[in-house]
Amino acid sequence: MRYAALSDVGRVRKNNEDSWHADGRVFVVADGMGGHQAGEVASSVAVERFLGYDLENRHLPPMKRLNEGILAANELLASMATENPGLEGMGTTFTALVLEEGAFLGHVGDSRAYLLRDGRLTSLTRDHSLVAKMVREGFLTPRQARVHPRRNVILRALGMERRLVVDLASPDLRAGDRVLLCTDGLTSGLDDEELEAILAGVEDPEECCRRLVMEANARGGEDNITVVVIDLEEGDVPRGRAAGKGGAKAGEAKGRWWKRR
Repeated sequence: MRYAALSDVGRVRKNNEDSWHADGRVFVVADGMGGHQAGEVASSVAVERFLGYDLENRHLPPMKRLNEGILAANELLASMATENPGLEGMGTTFTALVLEEGAFLGHVGDSRAYLLRDGRLTSLTRDHSLVAKMVREGFLTPRQARVHPRRNVILRALGMERRLVVDLASPDLRAGDRVLLCTDGLTSGLDDEELEAILAGVEDPEECCRRLVMEANARGGEDNITVVVIDLEEGDVPRGRAAGKGGAKAGEAKGRWWKRR
């Protein structure tokens, strides 16, 4: 396996509120939200809590551990915001891929996971945002959604509510596949066709990360940009126990919505 990760503050923000992790088995991107650096706290705490839960509960099946680890991170953020008024309103997106006895994907928010196979790019996640919901319901086109004034409204994120639904999947990954995890600082600047061209055209994962970040900054760099590129080889995704349903649901979460600051 070859993989690389890169995070950049962009050209507008003063702080980088994104966090990431990549170790060959677990890959995570998280995009924090909230004022007064609370977003930076949210994303870093969520990643740390998730990794700790994963380490402490290796006896659990991977999908169950993935889901419960994300829920544990959500519970910690909610508790921190309740106990510390300075952290009120913080939250984070969270997209995690675990390669262990198969491939397991957990997702909340509008960070994304993509699969490049045979030069074709497909999305492995769907955004939990207002404009994405409007596109799915036919009220907006994808092009309109990219410039919509409410494109920063998030419908589901860690820290919003103690009751959280995590989108779970077990993608069929194969040798030769390339997987991209990214925050919306990348996808707000580049559309899927542009992502596909770069991912298919730049072989080295490190150089691919640099090219993606460079292109996003060239389009304005209005947000923090974090990318993880993973190239799979034979044996990188061992086959094992079935993933199961894991409680994944397709509908939008009810309740509060979130607006990025």
